[in-house]
Amino acid sequence: MSDISTKRRDASATPAAPAGPAGPVGPVGSDLPEVGLVPGVPEWRTTPTLAALQELVEVSESVPGIVARRAGLSTSELHSLRHLMRGPVGPVELSRLLGVTSAASSGVVDRLVSHGHAERRSHPGDGRRTEVVITDSGRAEVLARMRPMFESLAALDASLADDEREVVERYLRGAIDAMTALTR
Repeated sequence: MSDISTKRRDASATPAAPAGPAGPVGPVGSDLPEVGLVPGVPEWRTTPTLAALQELVEVSESVPGIVARRAGLSTSELHSLRHLMRGPVGPVELSRLLGVTSAASSGVVDRLVSHGHAERRSHPGDGRRTEVVITDSGRAEVLARMRPMFESLAALDASLADDEREVVERYLRGAIDAMTALTR
């Protein structure tokens, strides 16, 4: 679970002044962002954009588990279907994408095959190799569960002017870079 900030602010409530090492950081009810809410990062300022980003990260962490349960799948199975939507994947590559052992990946594929959501096929270029392919059933399952979100996001994106979209993209790319830096 991510934790960009340690508490959420209710926009309709008057916040209590945050306490710093020397007492409250700003006056109660001021429009100044809260300061120092991230331990070890005293210059942190809680802003509406950072609070929204935190909420987006938290919601995005919960979505796969909820969607998978509703579909009667494990999160690994759902993530596998998401990868397979892009095209056939070899078993070793699928295990790498999922971050699991090849034995665990093989079990995921076995379950997807038993649900009718995937098939193992001979690789078209090398008959000694196999690849995993999503079936129409698997594609329909993913789209049925995810389409409402995709449609809402497309409508939201369409509501933005080009210059607004550029600002949002710059912000999101910067957030991606900040988070990706932790994985290097």
